[in-house]
Amino acid sequence: MKLGDIRSILDRPRGEAAGVLQRRMLEIGHEIETLREHQRAIARLIGGTNRLRREKMVTKQKWVEIMRAAGFSEEQMRRWHCEFEKSAPAEHQEFLEFLHIPADEVKHIREWSAKPA
Repeated sequence: MKLGDIRSILDRPRGEAAGVLQRRMLEIGHEIETLREHQRAIARLIGGTNRLRREKMVTKQKWVEIMRAAGFSEEQMRRWHCEFEKSAPAEHQEFLEFLHIPADEVKHIREWSAKPA
């Protein structure tokens, strides 16, 4: 319960607390429904993950073009990979695979990005 609700219950006569509690119960019901909607959205994303991995939506070439267009130099892109590898190595691997980079090239990228710049 929120502090304001607790204060309201404590400040009221005993019989009036039920109204505050009923309002909070309705709020919790809405919060639960919102969380269920989030669950359904995540489930849809999970279900679509395999399909997204098969389709070449973004390739290495397209990603590099995006990074360059955003103003990244080669050195900045290298630092980006190094930070990604250091902070989330499994996700870095997954991202490189998502870009449909061949396994030997993924291995090479991860090896140089694991070394200090």
